[in-house]
Amino acid sequence: MTTTYLITGASEGIGLETARLAVASGAAVLMVARDPERLLAAANTLSGPIRPQIEAVDLSDAGALDAFLAERDRLGYMPDVLVNNAGHGASGAFVDAEWSKLDALLRLNVQALARLSHWAAHGMKQRGSGKIVNLSAAVATRPTPFFAAYAASKAFVTNLSIALDSELRGFGVSVSAIHPPAVRTGFAGADKANLGGTLLLTLFPSVGPATVARAVMRTVRQPRRSVNVGPIAAVVMGTAPIMPRGLDLAFMTLLFKRRRAAA
Repeated sequence: MTTTYLITGASEGIGLETARLAVASGAAVLMVARDPERLLAAANTLSGPIRPQIEAVDLSDAGALDAFLAERDRLGYMPDVLVNNAGHGASGAFVDAEWSKLDALLRLNVQALARLSHWAAHGMKQRGSGKIVNLSAAVATRPTPFFAAYAASKAFVTNLSIALDSELRGFGVSVSAIHPPAVRTGFAGADKANLGGTLLLTLFPSVGPATVARAVMRTVRQPRRSVNVGPIAAVVMGTAPIMPRGLDLAFMTLLFKRRRAAA
């Protein structure tokens, strides 16, 4: 039987690389992202037995997301695997950020992910099987000055995922949180997370989106509640509970406070 995937944020980066691996494995993939032209171009780069389907949806728009899910319900569609990858980032002082950018981040990283997870969990529970994989981040474990809203949103993702997994395991449904460190995608650029000029990208090696995608696919095959991608993520996640809070805040400030204007 063909495995079905619904992957958000699938026009680039981790989402696209996950779709690439899923399509190559013979899965039927529904790729979701905001920009229809970029989404179509991304889908055209994939090769596999089943051509991926695409749906352009602004997931940060609650009305558009509800309409998308209502249409899936009308069609009787419930994926075997939901990969919640879509997300925004915003670095810099929280108080200095434009509220519209923070609002968009919270609507996508928190509300949209929760809505999609709720929809999928409900259908999967009724069916008695399914897997939800949520992209979190290594910084989910600690308050992060100058990346505060993003880190807080990922704390929500991690805690929601682990709690849902506990609730649903008896019904044949798994929920996993993936924790990568910095990833070499467009996410860090000035139009997204804007991490240029931070020591984070200087001191710590980043990983490629394909590395994270492989971790996602391993988690689909062998579900785990919490997955760290690489040694940096393992150290960040592992030291959070034992690091003195004052020292931790000072270190995270050092990493994320920009020392120069982004190029």
